[in-house]
Amino acid sequence: MKDIIYKNVPIITKRLCIKKITADELILIREETKYEEFYKMTCRTIFKMDKNEIEEFYKNMIQKENTVIFSITRIEDGALIGKVSFNEYNPRNNSMELGYYIIPRYRKNGYMSEALTNLFNVLFGIIRINKIYAQTASFNAQSIGLLKKMNFKKDAILRDHHELDGKLYDEYIFSVLYKEWECFKS
Repeated sequence: MKDIIYKNVPIITKRLCIKKITADELILIREETKYEEFYKMTCRTIFKMDKNEIEEFYKNMIQKENTVIFSITRIEDGALIGKVSFNEYNPRNNSMELGYYIIPRYRKNGYMSEALTNLFNVLFGIIRINKIYAQTASFNAQSIGLLKKMNFKKDAILRDHHELDGKLYDEYIFSVLYKEWECFKS
């Protein structure tokens, strides 16, 4: 699956180049992002690591068989602006979990929806994935707005699942199905 997906990149749009990410690019994105930002945006454990541990972690991550990660760069200046990942490919139900991140200074320019639209066209149109799902915190209005814009539907609520600053928040699980994407994009 991974090789088939990566055969369809790079994807070049009017503003973006979307390609297979490198460990160095993952490190650059991490260096551009404060620890608190990572901590806020995931309910998963974030470990503080030194530079060597981070490098090894990212090298291992991009080698995982059921994970594909893409870098997003702006064509106009070559700036690395973010990443998109698809994890936990499940061949039984033909689904993948979506993760995404834009470096804060590049947000609110429509870059992520542009990148996701083009990647979804590959995953749904060429690969024929059945479902893409994502999990986000109930307080993350930008992420919820992006998912709704991309025709995702709220499937579930994980109650008191995301701890932030000593308070527990709900997590939402959203998904979009192949048949919904085909109707949405036409």
